[in-house]
Amino acid sequence: MYWDNRGCAGCGKENTIKNSLLCSDCQTWRKFYGWNLHQRGLYRYNEAMKEYMQRYKFNGDYRLRMVFQYEFSKVVNEQEADLIVPIPVTLGTMQTRGFNQVIGLLREVPYQPLLRTKTSSKVAQSSKTKEERLTTKQPFILISPEKVINKRVLLVGDVYTTGRTLYHAAVLFKQAGCKEIGSVSLAR
Repeated sequence: MYWDNRGCAGCGKENTIKNSLLCSDCQTWRKFYGWNLHQRGLYRYNEAMKEYMQRYKFNGDYRLRMVFQYEFSKVVNEQEADLIVPIPVTLGTMQTRGFNQVIGLLREVPYQPLLRTKTSSKVAQSSKTKEERLTTKQPFILISPEKVINKRVLLVGDVYTTGRTLYHAAVLFKQAGCKEIGSVSLAR
């Protein structure tokens, strides 16, 4: 299902809190950071998307990038951003899988690889519980922080689950002095 934007103003999740623009997760992020990452996902993460991600991302069927590549790239390119930054994969993942699933979804998108991972984590985010994800330490390093000063940055990911990964990245850009930060993911 294409994203309908009627959910939480912060992440797009179905908002069950009456008289609030933000879901409970985004309210927690706001209390923790004092700001929210404005995130939009194109599709809901349902059983069909879970199966797609299993085949594309974990089984390494790189041809499947083309299923969503055109529409995803179009939405990313339509965002008002000075810099488009994909979420990186670890060196171990790159060696095992052979590709970054986010970059694979980008077709003719001028992105900047300004993030890299600190270490090769042994445990994938997808296999962690919500509590384990939320307590993950900062996994990224911002390359060339001077390039982001007063820029509008768009982070690009594959699946927004808890937001932990994107908030880790966003914090680095905020600390470096970017003007605005938002994110787009294939699924939420």
